[in-house]
Amino acid sequence: MKNAVRIKTISQWYLLKQLNPYLGKKRVPEEVMRKVCRILYSKELGKDGYVVLCLDKIADDFYEIEDVVGMYPNKLKASERIDEIRTKGKKGKIRSWYVSYIKIKGQKIQLIYTTKGQSDYRRDGE
Repeated sequence: MKNAVRIKTISQWYLLKQLNPYLGKKRVPEEVMRKVCRILYSKELGKDGYVVLCLDKIADDFYEIEDVVGMYPNKLKASERIDEIRTKGKKGKIRSWYVSYIKIKGQKIQLIYTTKGQSDYRRDGE
């Protein structure tokens, strides 16, 4: 099972923001934290929706996404729309985080994750 955090309310987001410096290698970039906050404030999740923030890298396939969401007996309906958040690390590495939209029994779930084995992007063609 992958390490993932479910965030339903702004107070849970604030708690994650306070714990974030202590997560070490699994620290969530500030750009991703801002995106989670925007999702929660926009109220687009509905009453029962939530954000799943995956702290581990996953393979970009349906089975790994299903494993992270953790709703096995239910059928997932994944949206084909995937947004990208590009972040820059301390050593200049640029990593892509993805926002995928999933529906389960009428509730909207947004999954934010990064993938294994992604190529490193360099600025200015380095």
